[in-house]
Amino acid sequence: MKRFRFGLIYIFAVVSLVLAQDAPNLSRSERSLLQPEMQIEVAAGGFNKADNATGDWGGYRQRLFDSGVEVFAFYNSIFSGNVSGGFDPGHATYVDDAYFGLKFNLQKLIGWPGLQFAISGVNRDGDDLTHKYIGSIFSTQQMVGGQRLFLYQFYLQQRLFNKQLTLKAGRFGASDDFNASPLYGYSLNNGIDGDIRNVLFDTRFSAYPFATWAAALFYDPTPEFNIKVGIFQVSEGMFENDDNGLNFGIGSRDGYTLIGQFGWSPQFFMQPVRNGRDGKGPSAPVMQGMAGHYWFGFTFSQWDLYQRFGGGFEDHSYGFYAHADQVIYQETPGSDEGLVMFVASGYYPQEEISIVPFQVNVGFNYKGLFPHREADRTILNFIYGDISSDFARSSRRPGGRLAESEKVVELAHRFQLTRWSYFQPDIQIVIDPGGTGDIPDAVVIGAEMGVTF
Repeated sequence: MKRFRFGLIYIFAVVSLVLAQDAPNLSRSERSLLQPEMQIEVAAGGFNKADNATGDWGGYRQRLFDSGVEVFAFYNSIFSGNVSGGFDPGHATYVDDAYFGLKFNLQKLIGWPGLQFAISGVNRDGDDLTHKYIGSIFSTQQMVGGQRLFLYQFYLQQRLFNKQLTLKAGRFGASDDFNASPLYGYSLNNGIDGDIRNVLFDTRFSAYPFATWAAALFYDPTPEFNIKVGIFQVSEGMFENDDNGLNFGIGSRDGYTLIGQFGWSPQFFMQPVRNGRDGKGPSAPVMQGMAGHYWFGFTFSQWDLYQRFGGGFEDHSYGFYAHADQVIYQETPGSDEGLVMFVASGYYPQEEISIVPFQVNVGFNYKGLFPHREADRTILNFIYGDISSDFARSSRRPGGRLAESEKVVELAHRFQLTRWSYFQPDIQIVIDPGGTGDIPDAVVIGAEMGVTF
């Protein structure tokens, strides 16, 4: 095993030295669209103190960035309660998530073109409202899971061939790069936020804040098409929170998850737009359209310990997922104000080991719906999860009904208070918590808050 690991490191180094190109100058994506765990994936296009609550520390932060060191920190929290429904109504809990770390541009630091090193940590606190008082399969607070201090990402990333090819190796979560959309980050429900719930839990799909050893390759032959392939460690304790992310071992009982994803990012109804975004200004017109993002992916996991609901173990898991989001209305040509719709689904057909073999999410996200609130977001989401008959039989309570499906409706509005802070009131209606109809429908009211430091 040690020879295998050292061999991978050697090949990675040799290929990088031979093929490395100048690091591309990429622009920073809009902060308000990204979940905290996704921020580390955004290429730096320049430091702007207005994006951070703590500014540039008297100029020291800008100098660090110019030298190749980027410091980041985010704090997000949810306070919510089940005002009615669930198996124990009338309770509220507070959960929070702090995400922090460093990115090192090794081209600036040591002269290695296109190479980046990243390290990050996570600290989570708070009690799970869903588990303690509601009883639904889809968690109503997406910051629950791993409620303690964690080392999260620890990896090298190399860009090659003028950023068309990217190699990534180290410790990170699959959800950092696969089957993740910035649009998911506007939901407080874990059925959407972070990843599609059945992809995340019905196979061993590593996700924030749980990292594993991994390697991935991303190929972008054109701006419209991309291919992603990754392999991730699978272990018994990968979702446990008692080692603080410091268990770097590879055991004899470990397996792997292989992920492949094929993406297409078209723009429809192209037309000349001045200034590229809002149609204003004297600059020369550029061609802009209504952007969309579409992808299809699959996972295959080889591991001897997938537990069957009826007893015994399965030695593999497989499934498929798909996503489509599309701008369907723009207030002005080329503007990012308007309406985006997304549909996402996962299918994991092994009902003997999958709690939710089929899930579909639908969401609507409008930027700038109200006058003078151009940066705000108005969100409407729907979740449907079909529950495995094998799981339903194994979890049926005496005298209770068999679980069939669980549904969620969510309505929210995110107030972008500053470029570095937001406040998002949210209401969720959980229909048939647990899927049986034995637990009353739950109404969950709360809010999410976030600050970029």
